[in-house]
Amino acid sequence: MGAGVSNAGRPRSGPFMASGLGADELRDLYEEFAPVVHRRALAMLRRDADAWDVVQEVFERMLRSGFNFRREARPMTYVYRVTTNVCLNALRGRKVREPSASSPEEPAVDQAAAEAADLLAALAGRLSERQLRVAALHFVDGLTQEEIGQVLDLSRKTIGRELEAIRSEAAALAGAPGRVEHG
Repeated sequence: MGAGVSNAGRPRSGPFMASGLGADELRDLYEEFAPVVHRRALAMLRRDADAWDVVQEVFERMLRSGFNFRREARPMTYVYRVTTNVCLNALRGRKVREPSASSPEEPAVDQAAAEAADLLAALAGRLSERQLRVAALHFVDGLTQEEIGQVLDLSRKTIGRELEAIRSEAAALAGAPGRVEHG
């Protein structure tokens, strides 16, 4: 278990409290955002244990950077961004640790989300950090180009270019000429 989170999954006081988040504030944030983080991580990683690891990591980051969290205009933006980054790191790590792993340990509930997670895992080594974030927000979360632009603070036109590049990489990976239509 990581520092700052108890075995029961509840935050506890610890060395990270210097970030300015009090125990009550952290508990409230955990109660509000842990289910959201878990659902998002489960959709991307398709393993319950990995999703709970992501919940821990996200809240450890909140503890370490409470000031950055508080500066966000919308806390959900911070939560989405950090959760996406932690999940993408987990996918990259899984690709290194389990290069031949072809199926998840647990069945996916949502077929479209499962296919999107498979696409992200396959493209993890081929896309830039920004492209992976755009792909996760678009294919996993179903956000529009405008919504992605708001979350990542990029223009809709930039998001459109990134999606085209992602589709080209997916087509190249599949060995198919042309574009891959998705969402």
